[in-house]
Formats: sequence, C-alpha cells, structure tokens
Amino acid sequence: MSFGWLLGLSIASLIFFAASFVFSCRNYKRRFKENYDVRNHFPYEFNFESSFSENILGNITLIFSLTFAIGLFAVVPSYIRNNGMLLYVLISGIIFSIVVGAAHFIPLKYLKTHLVFSVLLFAASFATPASIALAALKEYQLHNEIGVLVFMIISFVIAGFAFLMIMNPKMSLNIKMNVATDDHGNEIYLRPKYIVFAISEWILIYSLLVSEILTVILVKLL
Repeated sequence: MSFGWLLGLSIASLIFFAASFVFSCRNYKRRFKENYDVRNHFPYEFNFESSFSENILGNITLIFSLTFAIGLFAVVPSYIRNNGMLLYVLISGIIFSIVVGAAHFIPLKYLKTHLVFSVLLFAASFATPASIALAALKEYQLHNEIGVLVFMIISFVIAGFAFLMIMNPKMSLNIKMNVATDDHGNEIYLRPKYIVFAISEWILIYSLLVSEILTVILVKLL
C-alpha cells in the first residue's frame, strides 16, 4: 500500500470533520437562534433533543471523518515492520475515533454513560500521541536519526498537554449558571462564558486530528 493512501485517509478525515463542525453549527443556530460556542457548549448539544436526521449533514460528515480516521490507524502497522508499538497506535487510535463519535451523541442526562465515554476520551487523547512517541523512540534507538528524535519529543509534549488537561482540578460537571434579568424584569439563568469540562472535551476531540497528522508524519519519517 502506497503512502498516498495513508495521506488521503488523513486529509479526507480532516476535511469531513471541518465540514461536520460547520454544518452542525449552522443547524444549531437554526434550531436555537443562537451561535454555538465551544467554550461553553458540549459536543452532544449539536444533537440535543433531536433525531439523527435533524442534523443529517453534520452527523453524516462526522461519521465519514471518523471512519477515515479508523482506517488510517488500522493500516499503519502495514507500513512499518518490527515495531510493536504500532499496535498500540492502532488500538488507541481506533478507540479514540470511536469515543469522539460517542461524545457527539450521548447527552449529560445519561450521566454515567457520558462520564464513562468521557474517561475513555481523556485516556485515548493521551495514549494515542504517547504511543506514537514510543514508536518513534524505538525507531530512534535503532537508527539514531535526529529528525525522529525531534518528532518523538513533539509527540511526547502533545501527550503531556493532554495529560495536563485531564488532571485539571477545575474539571467538573458542577456548573454554576449566571443569574441575569430579561427585558421584562424576570430572573433568568445564563451559561457561564467558560465551562471547563465542555471546552476540555472539545480540545481533546481536536487532538484526534493532531494525532492523525502525527501518525502520517511518523510513517513518512520511518
């Protein structure tokens, strides 16, 4: 299998993910008459209290994106022989892709289920770049190439960033709403500008795209 297939899978995944986000934001604004903001909205809110078909373009393009991502991670071991760490890249990458999809469809009203998949999301967001870094480390030990060393360090830094996100002491679902008054003098509740759990989910979801890019670079370097 040529490198072009791997590159094509990653590009297709990135494009479809961008399309999914745009389509879903437009649909959200149409339904709720307000802009979607990743700083204080959860991914599942794209499909909040709606059927799959109400956000058909956003959901289909998301599924395409994650399918291409799964394909990308699944074929990686066929490009590089004698590096057992690539099996961990495959496993963590596929799990990462699946739980990103789950985060878009499991609402907080199913709290325990949502938390289970959030934990898997957090774990995979660390494990995937970490396993990529370890695969690069093994190759560096064999060939002692400076480019591989630099790539390994970058991958470890990204994994470390994900770990710090996960360990954030402000990561909580205890969300305090802001109290305001509407035009008629009635007391209303507004979202805070930032919901740490929500924006953390989004940042770690975006890190899937980063892991895909790292995977392509890994194969190209090795």
